Formats: sequence, C-alpha cells, structure tokens
Amino acid sequence: MSGRRLPVAVASSGWVVLGMALVGLGCGIAFGWTELLVVGLVALVVAVAAAGFLVGRSSGRIEIDVLDRRVVAGHAATVAVRVTNDGARRRRAHQAEFVVGGRTELIHLPALAAGESREVLVSAPTVRRGVITLGPVTIVRRDPIGLARRESVRSGTVELYVHPTIVSLPVSTTGLLRDLEGIPTADLTDSDMSFHALRPYVAGDDRRHIHWKSTAKTGAFLVRQFEQTRRSHLIVLQSLSAADYASEEEFELAVSVVASIGVRAVADGITVSVFAGEGTRRRAQGGARLRVRTPRELLDDLSGIEESTTPRAARLPAVARAVGESAPDASVVFLACGSTVTARQLRAAASHFATGVEVVAVVAEPEAEATLVRIDSLRITRIGYLDDLLRTLTRAVGV
Repeated sequence: MSGRRLPVAVASSGWVVLGMALVGLGCGIAFGWTELLVVGLVALVVAVAAAGFLVGRSSGRIEIDVLDRRVVAGHAATVAVRVTNDGARRRRAHQAEFVVGGRTELIHLPALAAGESREVLVSAPTVRRGVITLGPVTIVRRDPIGLARRESVRSGTVELYVHPTIVSLPVSTTGLLRDLEGIPTADLTDSDMSFHALRPYVAGDDRRHIHWKSTAKTGAFLVRQFEQTRRSHLIVLQSLSAADYASEEEFELAVSVVASIGVRAVADGITVSVFAGEGTRRRAQGGARLRVRTPRELLDDLSGIEESTTPRAARLPAVARAVGESAPDASVVFLACGSTVTARQLRAAASHFATGVEVVAVVAEPEAEATLVRIDSLRITRIGYLDDLLRTLTRAVGV
C-alpha cells in the first residue's frame, strides 16, 4: 500500500489553511481568544468549501485511439481521446491531463449528454524518431483557490512508433549480394552445386559421385570434386556508443542508413541479420539482434534504439567482434557509424569477419561530401545526406 499514489493531493497552501484551522480553533477555545477562534473558523470554512469541489464520481469512459500507430519521423500524428458518457445523467465538462511522451498536456473534455460520445484531437510530437507512450488520461478536480486536487486515471496507454526516415533502394540492397550469391569459394567439398574436378576414389566416398565415363576411359574409379558455393548472409550492424558520433544528427543519419539497407534486404527476401550495440530492449550476443521477419518489425525496433552515453558502451570494433563470433557465415557486412570512428578502427572492425567477406563501412557525417575509398576488402563510404546512400552503394559495386 505504501507505493500507491493517493487520489487527493493537498497543496502547500492547503496544509497552511488546515494548520490555521486546527491552531485557531484549538487555541481559541483553550484560551478564549476570540480572534484566533474567528481565524480558525474561517480557515475551516475555506477547507470544507474546497473539499466540496473534490467530491463526486466522474462517470464515463475514456479511450485513446491513434489512426496510425506507426509514422515516419517528421510526419504528423493525430491522437484522438474519445470520451463517452455511459451514465444516465448529463456529464459536466472536465479538465484532464494527457501524458504524451513523458510530457503532460492539459486537455478540455467537453460536457456530454447521457449516451453521447465525442473526440478531442491532440497532436503528438513526431519530429524525432522514437517510441512515444501516449497516456494515461487523468481527470483532475481542483478547488478554485488551489488548495487541493483530486486525480482519477481513466485510460490506459498506447505506444506510437516514430520510424526513422529511409531512402528507397530500387535495386537489391547492393549489387554485392547478387554478385556473391552462388560464387564458388576456395573450399572443396564432396557435395555441392559447383562441379570442380575429378579425383581418385577412396574408401568411404559416395558412389553416387563416381564419374562413370571417365572411369571407363582410365580403368580406375574417379569421383567428382566440388567447390563449396557461397550462401549470401547480409549483416548490418550499428554502434550505439555516443563516442562513435560527433552529434545527434550523425547518430540519426546512421540509424536511417541501417533502416534503409535492412528494409530493402527484408523486402527482397535476403537472409539478413541486423545488430545494434547497447541500448535496446532485445539484447543478444554483440548487443541486440533486431527482429527482421518483416520490415515493420525492424523499423519498430529501430525506433527504440538510443545512443549510449555510458563510458562502458561497446564501440564499433567491440560490437563487430561479438557479431563476427555469433554470425560466422556472413558474406556481406555493413558497418554504420559516425565521423569520430577512424579508418584504423574501421579496419579493426572489419578484421573480425572471415577472409573473403565483403565489408562496407557507411560513415554518417551530415553535410559532408559523399566519398568512397577501398582498403583491401573494406569499402569506406562517407555520406552527408541520406540520398547519398544509393549513389555510393551503386559505386561500391564497381570498386
């Protein structure tokens, strides 16, 4: 019971009035002091009158409705607070407090006849990506002079997802995936789709792989030798350490990069895993592994990630090391980070993936000129605007 909030909150002025009533009446009666008795009586009348404004039951039902619970950052989101009078008598107007993303707004609930229902429209802030909690709606009764207030929570809460801005990539996430899909590797295997050569039969070989025509010519059993072909697995990871970004704008641009690439990959049916560093709800090895069953799930998870300002937050190379250990079958890796990450750190991050894995680092630096350089198997592209992503990725295929 100690953790429950009392429905009636008395202001400091209210406690003063109550104290005056008790002291005035007590001392006035005890010492026969008429002036104190008058002060006590007046204070008591004021306190009783104030309490009268708090008495009464607030009938009716309040619901929070959002036409679209998922919007893109910068797009308007309108919240409807629906008030229904399910009582038999007319319901008078009330002031109510509506919590929107941690901020309390005062709204006016109109008077309603019996059975009547009306909506009050409230705009939700959607300038920045995030998950906004809407509600609850609390009906507040106050006395005219502000001695006390009575609160009654009348609704639940609803979450509004403000998705990051993305750029449409009309081709597959990059041409890299289609270039790598099915390419033979240097690893030999006894069963695959890519025929490589013939070798002498040894005990234990699968007889189904005997090449009978060559066997007939040479007089010795020869079996087919295959090359293992590459299966494309796209990895997209982002550091959430504030030390990897020079500003909040860089972080948001990096989130949009991850969203754009991830959504395109999911829509194309490519095997993709998206990882973020510390700071998300769903944690896994290497930070957090976001949901990728549908583009909406991925965008929902990306709406909730935040920069981690703790000194122990894993920086990009550390996140890459953990992801490389948990996803050893990666074929293409995208690293999203800010301008404070050096080329040396990018190379260190890329080194945690197997030899032959194509690594593309996308460095977010708002208003910077788009550039692309290659260091061994690492491509480093720097973008100043989200629209630069398509152009630089198209160039990366040919570099």
